[in-house]
Amino acid sequence: MNIELSKYKAWFFDCDGVLLDSNQLKSDAFYEVGLPYGKGNAHALVECNKRLGGVSRFEKFKYFFETILEKKNFEKELENALNNFSALVCEKLINCPETSGVRDFLDSLPINSKKFVVSGGAQKELRVVFKQRGLDTYFNGIYGSPDSKETIMSNRVTSPDIEYPAVFIGDSRYDYEVAWQFNLDFFFMTNYTEFKDWKLYFVDKDVVILKNFTCLMSGV
Repeated sequence: MNIELSKYKAWFFDCDGVLLDSNQLKSDAFYEVGLPYGKGNAHALVECNKRLGGVSRFEKFKYFFETILEKKNFEKELENALNNFSALVCEKLINCPETSGVRDFLDSLPINSKKFVVSGGAQKELRVVFKQRGLDTYFNGIYGSPDSKETIMSNRVTSPDIEYPAVFIGDSRYDYEVAWQFNLDFFFMTNYTEFKDWKLYFVDKDVVILKNFTCLMSGV
């Protein structure tokens, strides 16, 4: 791997599975919130979470109630599910491991490059978690739902202070699709991903495949 990292003027990072080793804890939380509806439905919700990696929890729970459970009027249940999910994951996100080499990598980037978190996680929650962990100071902005990643990217890349070339580091198919839509280079991180078919999907695509930030810095 021989990549000129210093050429990038702007860096965009997914959170779960890229900055934090948090994919599994979120899958566990989806299962726990779905369990009152039966084990089979809870497993289906977890699979929905994995299939829609990078998409907001609101869309996943909406799919759960609307398509998996085939409910018509579920607004109150959706609100309760979102509240329960947030209560389960927030403290765990504050204490879960970071991905390998993430702080060393962020420290190595040029100080004048722009750095943003673009996540499917709840924006308010993300900002609390990053502040508690002392990660917030690395970034020019931390963004998440209810805005989609497309909306966040559209707002950011059209800002006059963003210059190209720029790169998005993610761990899902959706992350790649967003990067492609906004003409960003894409680095796919494999160590923590829940995207099972990534090898087949990326075989004919121009992306950088990396295990983690430690490997990216060492060129492995």
